[in-house]
Amino acid sequence: MNRFRTATLVMLLLAALAYSSPAMASSAKPNRLLVPAGATALFWSYSMPLPSGVHYGTMKISNPTVIARVRAMINAIPVTDYSKHQVCPDDVMIPYIVRFSTSTASASFTKVVFQLGGCPEATVYQHGVAQRPTLGGWSLSHLYAAIQKVISPRGQPLA
Repeated sequence: MNRFRTATLVMLLLAALAYSSPAMASSAKPNRLLVPAGATALFWSYSMPLPSGVHYGTMKISNPTVIARVRAMINAIPVTDYSKHQVCPDDVMIPYIVRFSTSTASASFTKVVFQLGGCPEATVYQHGVAQRPTLGGWSLSHLYAAIQKVISPRGQPLA
């Protein structure tokens, strides 16, 4: 009888640990944080520091392969997992923006704003409305660099 009781306790303990793990504690990413299919145009806005101040350049992409790859990479970014008591360094970086649209002449239906300073995060906007929670974490800078390489393999254009 002792063996049965021990085996049952071990199974219950393993089940409890499995359901209390961080992966299980955080729910699946809500659909509102995903870039939906249907984009035929992508706009990448990047900062250009100039002597007269910081200006933005915008690159238009209509290559379906690039758009699909960037969409998949953004949809793979995890939900931000900072502690509620996390103290973030000062955030003085200029954001980078990736927008998705049905054509180069129509308004964007999804915009993702990457803020890579402080506690890095990406905010998803669906039809102009910011969605919560944000995406990202400490590895967001590396994820953004990979996205940037897909959009512009030669890097950020110069002014």
